Amino acid sequence: MAENKPKQFFDFRKGLVLIPKKKTKKILVQHLAIFRMRGSIVILALFGWAALARAQEGSQVPAGTRPIADTPFQLMLPSEHLLGDWYGMRSWLEGHGITPTLTFVTDALGNPTGGRQQGFTAFNDLGVDLQFDLAKLHGPKGGSFEISTSYRFGRSLTLKYIGNTFNVQQVCCGATFRVVDVAYRQQLLDDRVSFRVGRIAAGDDFLVSPYNYVFVQNGFDGNPVGIFLNAPGMTAYPNATWGALVKGRPTERTYVMGGWYNGDPSIRDNKHHGLDWSLDGPLFAIGEAGYQLNGLPGDQGLIGNYKVGLWYDNSGFTDFNTVARAVSPHTSRGNWGFYALFDQVLVRFGEHGSNRGFGVTGSLMVSPEQSVSQMPFFSTAGFLVRGLFPSRPTDVGGFGVVFGYFSNDLQDSQRRAGQSVQRFETVLEATYRLRFLGDAFFFQPDLQYIIRPGGTGRTSNAVVTGFQTGVNF
Repeated sequence: MAENKPKQFFDFRKGLVLIPKKKTKKILVQHLAIFRMRGSIVILALFGWAALARAQEGSQVPAGTRPIADTPFQLMLPSEHLLGDWYGMRSWLEGHGITPTLTFVTDALGNPTGGRQQGFTAFNDLGVDLQFDLAKLHGPKGGSFEISTSYRFGRSLTLKYIGNTFNVQQVCCGATFRVVDVAYRQQLLDDRVSFRVGRIAAGDDFLVSPYNYVFVQNGFDGNPVGIFLNAPGMTAYPNATWGALVKGRPTERTYVMGGWYNGDPSIRDNKHHGLDWSLDGPLFAIGEAGYQLNGLPGDQGLIGNYKVGLWYDNSGFTDFNTVARAVSPHTSRGNWGFYALFDQVLVRFGEHGSNRGFGVTGSLMVSPEQSVSQMPFFSTAGFLVRGLFPSRPTDVGGFGVVFGYFSNDLQDSQRRAGQSVQRFETVLEATYRLRFLGDAFFFQPDLQYIIRPGGTGRTSNAVVTGFQTGVNF
């Protein structure tokens, strides 16, 4: 679901299951509606002007990594703009500290066999961001401010036709307009320390690998999806919440960071459009440490990133051991888990400094409390290649596997209730991204195979095929 944000080009992240929020008093609702409507008008006007000003360099290093000079293999490359420089307007804006971004992506997929029934759908995301370099705007050095929005429309193939757990489209949910990030970032001590605060998503910074962005399957892109099934307080694009992040770099190759967020999942409800800025809680906290192998100026070896993390969600969780026992299920407070994530270049094609090569990535997520964790074991593995053909040096291909095992306690509760028992779901994906016009436009054929959709074995395995395409204006 990557260090200074603008968002990763075509990094359109997860929409999650929405939970309705409790009603407030009528007069308060009316005043909030007026406030939100006026705020939306101001923001939309600002973004409309920014969109005409054109988009920024889109494919920058994702959250959780740092800018690298002279890397032996760099998966994400800077992108051009389909509409050029708008007669110098975009360059002028960037020179004055304002960087606009306008991108559009479509996931168009169908399942010719398998699933509950056959069908074809498309889901789309229009993203508009504004980045403000405050030093260029006579503000504090190292300070930046960001406002971003998302407009999603379409239908989910997973929800409508297949019925599986891991959505086959990374742009999949939350069909509405949203205000996403409204955030301030400050770099301190020669960028050895930084903090970010405001309306942000944990998935912007934690549990991130640039390799995952290549895949269309939502199990990979943009964060390994297992955490979202066990931690309702975890957020990712296009959903943001109040939060604060602090990050430090003890050495050039290491970092540690921690984040604290308002973990109320009801803020994702479409009716709020990202403008429910309440602080109802509960707390969601996450920490991560990382080490980078090679990648610094002068390094000759192949670059790799290794990360471990720990999270805690103070939400209320249904205890599966108390379900279907002729009494109301009990609710317990809190859940936790840990994860590991890595990516490593194995082979470089061409001379040192070449962006062509072959690499691997993987993740493992464990949430030990099976009485409250829907999916206590989740993993991904991927193999990616850039520039397989010398005549197409920037194209990227990948093959990946997503696997999730449902809780034993959940399975027991389903047996007691006479329901279909969820055991595991597996997804295989093969994809290839063809880049054109310096990655201002890409076309990406995609093939997936869904094993045990929904985990029960009662829905036939599904073949999914189609494409993803995107434009950086």
